[in-house]
Amino acid sequence: MKRLLFLLPLLMMPILVQAVEVTNLYQAEVQVEGRTRAERQSKINEALVQTLVKLTGEAKIESDPRFKGMLTNPTRYVTQFGYQGEPLMLQYSFDASLLLKEMQARQLPIWGKQRPLTLSWIAIEDEEGERQLLSEQGDPQRLQNWQRFAGLRGLPLSLPLMDLEDAIKVGLNDVWGFFVDPVAQASERYPADFFMLAQVWPDDEGWQYNLALYPYQASQSQDRYGYASVRRSVMQKSGRAASLDDGLDALQQELARYFARRYATVASGEQEQQTLVFQIRGEMSELVAIERYLKGLSAVSNVKVSGLQGRQVSFSMEVVGSEQALEEMLNLEPRVERLPVADDLANQIRYRWLGDQ
Repeated sequence: MKRLLFLLPLLMMPILVQAVEVTNLYQAEVQVEGRTRAERQSKINEALVQTLVKLTGEAKIESDPRFKGMLTNPTRYVTQFGYQGEPLMLQYSFDASLLLKEMQARQLPIWGKQRPLTLSWIAIEDEEGERQLLSEQGDPQRLQNWQRFAGLRGLPLSLPLMDLEDAIKVGLNDVWGFFVDPVAQASERYPADFFMLAQVWPDDEGWQYNLALYPYQASQSQDRYGYASVRRSVMQKSGRAASLDDGLDALQQELARYFARRYATVASGEQEQQTLVFQIRGEMSELVAIERYLKGLSAVSNVKVSGLQGRQVSFSMEVVGSEQALEEMLNLEPRVERLPVADDLANQIRYRWLGDQ
């Protein structure tokens, strides 16, 4: 049954305008000793696991029975491979359409390429009790590991510069103590959708971590006494790790799991027919760009133009998974602007296509 997609819940959701398009979701690379066929074949499984981690946000692919059939014969997904660098790295590209088809058939989560950018404020206490912030100016090896972990997950992350401007607004104790207001103020200079407060420290049994994730836009709710807006975290986690690097890696695992569960789509048994309405300036190139964008979303399939009236174009499509997942994806796209609700169209949400501005 055809019906217009009502997106009223979006009015209550923060608009994300710094989302990053992750372009290497279906590529992976692994280190090899040589260029032999035997080693190339043996590394396909490892590369496919990397790719599935990026696509699902899940960290334990190999022990998850839902993926067992996909890992039995990984060669069928490979489209090309190549070698580069020193140490020697083997790069694989996988068939996106085949992987998506297989994942949808297994009702696995699929996290699309538009992903939120998170600014990470992380306070680290070392084994001597000294504390420091992880920043762009910090330990190069630790920074490289942090960036490598993020790349393996397709997780857009940034770190503060901790220059004079940051130092004036926020201190190490603010981050360590999770004092959100000064951190939120210092975060305003950075483009991002969320910011994270985290601490990692050692104890007698290893390392511990705490984190809290906040949207850039504070909610409009008030405290119990009716004063001002209250900035509330959307996710809080804590845990243990064997080492400092494992603790930092665990922070990323928590973020990836949260975002994937929020933005990923899971195919349901039935696909509902939906229609979205976009306002354009009137150029044919805009229509083509919108159609290309919609066809790239993992939440929809069979996208086609269903109506054109003046500067309004309607697209019909089948929703793969839930309407909520589609709403979240539209909310992430900086080229899409939600239009105010007209009195005569109270049950309809329309969009304006901004394009690449």
